[in-house]
Amino acid sequence: MKSSLPSILVAGLLGLGGFAACAPDTSTDGAGANGSGASGSGANGSGASGAGDATSSSTGFDAQSSSSGLNECASETTEATLAPLTMFITFDKSGSMGNNNKWNQASNALKAFFGDPGAAGLEVALRFFPQGACNENQCDVNACATPNVDVGMLTADPAPTDTHEHILKLAIDGMSPNGATPMSAALDGAIQWSTNYASQNPDHKVVVILVTDGEPVGCNTNIGAIANIAASGFADGIPTYAVGLQGSNQNQLNQIATAGGGQAFFIGSAGDTQAQLLAALQAIRGEQLACEIAIPEPTEGTFNKELVNVEYTPGGSTQGQTIGKVPSAGACGANGGWYYDDEANPSTIILCPATCETVRGDESGKISVVLGCDTIPA
Repeated sequence: MKSSLPSILVAGLLGLGGFAACAPDTSTDGAGANGSGASGSGANGSGASGAGDATSSSTGFDAQSSSSGLNECASETTEATLAPLTMFITFDKSGSMGNNNKWNQASNALKAFFGDPGAAGLEVALRFFPQGACNENQCDVNACATPNVDVGMLTADPAPTDTHEHILKLAIDGMSPNGATPMSAALDGAIQWSTNYASQNPDHKVVVILVTDGEPVGCNTNIGAIANIAASGFADGIPTYAVGLQGSNQNQLNQIATAGGGQAFFIGSAGDTQAQLLAALQAIRGEQLACEIAIPEPTEGTFNKELVNVEYTPGGSTQGQTIGKVPSAGACGANGGWYYDDEANPSTIILCPATCETVRGDESGKISVVLGCDTIPA
């Protein structure tokens, strides 16, 4: 990758030629339709007749270079680039957050999350409620859609070198608990901002995280109506996650998160609010960091899902390695690979978790989609 950003993978067409759905040359042993390994270059050094006979690594990569086979039949190559995951965090600072040391623990968890090197590349916008016109009396959705800290990207450096982390921490330190819980306006504003941002940045994955310690007070308190706000965001591709601190209503937050296509997390009262909240935020980040590649439209001809391959070129190497295809997510296992989002009518290539971890961890590696050659299985 050109960056180690924890992000989804999206396709960017680079130097594409005309598309003709050709299969690999079947006249050359090891370079035919069944694989890309040349005779004598198989995983066991004994001349595999195709990738199906080659041993794959634990991350789903063909043990032999794919450059000789795929280059002979490839009609188009698409390089995948990393795109950020963007979080809009709308954070309750109502008066009850001052009870039982919740504010101190929750704010420290936020700081730890922003300072975690694993968050490098994550985009964050932060909004507190109630604050300003985003309160239980004015219920100003536009105000709730205006972050206290506008979106920016975190880095692996500690604050203040990481300027966005530094600004986020200053904003947290500048807040204190007071007021009620205008949950409907806060969530509506978060969805509004996220929908607008996603429309302007269609290659980004944008999620909303609602953190609260209570039930809605002020504005619209009907949970069904609040859940509908989350559902409208999900219909536009924006999932909503809810994190409930001590004092929150689990049934209500479950209803909101389910409608929003996300998940609800609940923090107990055992005095470890900071650790639990940090774990919840990290879990949400991990769940949303799927390695997905939008399948490119061929510049000529018709797309054939049976003539698609995925190559990974490790940083510092010029030799691409074929990532084998598995039938579905359930077939990933420890060996990794890739699969289609919809086998019958695919629009997205998804890397298995083991393969995704390898690819995301390679700062200078490269992922490419190759069209025109018979798909090589894992």
